[in-house]
Amino acid sequence: MLAIALLIFSAVPACQRPAVTTGPAITTGTETVSPNPRTNGSESEHLAFGNLSNATTDPADQDNFLILGNGSAFSYNDSRGTINWVSWRTERSDLGDSIPRPDFRPDPRLPDNFKRIGYYDYSGSGFDRGHMVPSADRFASKELNEETFLMTNIVPQSGALNQYPWNKLESFARGQAWRGSDLYQAAGVYGDQGSLKGKIVVPTNCWKVIVVVPRGKRIEANDPRMRVFAVDMPNDPGIENVRWERYLTTIRTIESKTGLDFFSTFPAELQDRIENRRDTRSGKP
Repeated sequence: MLAIALLIFSAVPACQRPAVTTGPAITTGTETVSPNPRTNGSESEHLAFGNLSNATTDPADQDNFLILGNGSAFSYNDSRGTINWVSWRTERSDLGDSIPRPDFRPDPRLPDNFKRIGYYDYSGSGFDRGHMVPSADRFASKELNEETFLMTNIVPQSGALNQYPWNKLESFARGQAWRGSDLYQAAGVYGDQGSLKGKIVVPTNCWKVIVVVPRGKRIEANDPRMRVFAVDMPNDPGIENVRWERYLTTIRTIESKTGLDFFSTFPAELQDRIENRRDTRSGKP
């Protein structure tokens, strides 16, 4: 019944959907996950970019399976052993001082017919367990922070990428939230440069989109103060001294590389305006 409801909502434009109320806790796999008012059904604030790949909650859709979590929404690809994409919202109240680091663990929300990826599957690989939703974006909540350590939020990243330009971009984004802006973010992977233990595809590229809006504003309002950052970074060694700004691109270019579709419910003119923007750190396009 839940899957049917989610599919119905995902097919209806947001402006036509009835309000969704918080339901009971949902049992998925072996654990119980409590719903969060911030992420009810397809009204999730974490789907501000839309359902980028028309992912579904059908367990048979193993390479484009939709999970609406409390702290993010994402499409999971069982063949790759990683997400296709993940999107989430960050505001100042999500941030905070560092908290004890949880253990990495398999995601209990995946259907039983999906393979389980564990912490050990990365051991000895030479690749970092790279967070897509950063742990530090969720320091204000122990529960939401634990969600970032589920293995569905992890992809194989070179140490040079994960610890340097990618990390510095994450810090830059949080700086905007600390200053009071709201952030809508999406990240994902593409390409194939081999696999870890025959289970996890190592991507050639990791991309991220960050839309910064004034507090309380939404993307579709097209506020003149809105800023759009899109990056496409190679998952290579030897890039630790490369500034993240070097990898700036546009959402439209990321769409062409990945086949994803951002803002599919927006008017075409507004899509063009946002997806072709290329803001810089200085604030000057």
